[in-house]
Amino acid sequence: MAMRGLIRDSRVKRGILGILRRGERVSGDTMAAELGVSRVAVWKHVRELTALGYTIDSSRKGYMLLSEPGEPYPWELDVRSYYVLRTPSTMDVAGKLAEDGEPGWTFVIAREQTSGRGRRGSRWASRRGGLYFSVILRPDMRLADVSELVPPTLDAIVRTLSRYGIEAEWRECGVYVEGRKTAGVLVEAAGELDRVRYAVIGVGLNVSNPVPGGAASVAEILGDAPSLLEVSRVLFGELMSSLGTFLNPGTEVESDAEGGERLARL
Repeated sequence: MAMRGLIRDSRVKRGILGILRRGERVSGDTMAAELGVSRVAVWKHVRELTALGYTIDSSRKGYMLLSEPGEPYPWELDVRSYYVLRTPSTMDVAGKLAEDGEPGWTFVIAREQTSGRGRRGSRWASRRGGLYFSVILRPDMRLADVSELVPPTLDAIVRTLSRYGIEAEWRECGVYVEGRKTAGVLVEAAGELDRVRYAVIGVGLNVSNPVPGGAASVAEILGDAPSLLEVSRVLFGELMSSLGTFLNPGTEVESDAEGGERLARL
């Protein structure tokens, strides 16, 4: 389906970055030949990568990668995902995708949310620097039981923070560090009473974004913060493990991200 503003995975962008990460200057002709596309296509994708924060030096001798933004763009991940620069809420985008048949384990990530939702209609401040995403699930469960998806999600966040030496605890739908809220979880679902058609889990994690009083961010706690890309890779892996074990004990979840197949053992 076509939805405005959605940044999709790209085989060519994965390929260009893979080539440039070898650390040498590479001509457009060489990349075009290796990727099986035109030189104009390479130029177009390089321009788009530059607009998204990659610093790529261009000269008559070719291209060289100088720095990367560390953002969780779809071509940087090994899960099926979409990225949007600015949206009212990833929950709305993921819900529309799910209604249109998007498969389970699809992630929708936003750089910023203008109307991020919290519990009971509250707002979740979602300024740039945080990790804001929703994941579509198609669980075999009753609509009345969707709240059971919250604890495994919170567990995944706590385990992610522990990887960075942060001791956190969860209660209700939030994750707290020394009493200050660091992450929140929201679940919405559609279906009939005895059967869920799809569920959408929304997560907001304060990484290096400004936070309101009484809240905490990873950057504030550690004095520095890993990139959003690094945190998302860890958290998505923990989430697929935690939720996958809850939904399908003893099975595997397969990532169908473009550019590489991966099995996450659950």
